[in-house]
Amino acid sequence: MKIFNYALILASLLLSNTLLANTLTVDNAYVRATPPHAQNSAAFMVISNSSEQNINLVSASSDIAERVELHTHIMQDGLMKMRQVAKIEVPAKQQAILQPGGLHIMFIGLKEDLKENKSVIVKLLFDNGEEMTINAPIKKTVMHKNKTN
Repeated sequence: MKIFNYALILASLLLSNTLLANTLTVDNAYVRATPPHAQNSAAFMVISNSSEQNINLVSASSDIAERVELHTHIMQDGLMKMRQVAKIEVPAKQQAILQPGGLHIMFIGLKEDLKENKSVIVKLLFDNGEEMTINAPIKKTVMHKNKTN
C-alpha cells in the first residue's frame, strides 16, 4: 500500500510540474544589438499563456546590465516616451507581444557591448510563481522612419 501511495504522489507531482511548465511559452525572443559603448538595450518576444487565468510578468533579470526593468512607450505631449511598468499582463488564452515602440524588457547600464550573433540569458518571473530562463539571440535591428509626402 505504501508503494502505491508513493507512486500516486510521484505521479501527481510530475503531472502538476508538466502542467505548469506548459502554461507559458516564449517565442521569437531577441535582444537588440548595440553600437560600441551604448548604455542601454532592450529585449523583445511573444509570451503566450495557455491557462484560464491572466498571468503577469513581474520582473526580469540578466547579468548583462546593472538594472533590468519592464517598460512601455506612451504618447505624452505629442512625443513618444518610455516608462517603467510594474507588470506586463499575459491574458488568459492570449499573448503579450513585446516589440519595439511598445512593451519591452529594458537593460540599463550595460556591462558590455551587445554584438550580433551572440546571445543573452534572461530570467523571467511571473506572478503565479513560474520562472523561465530564455537564451535570446542578439540581433541588429533597423528603426524605420515614417515617410511623409
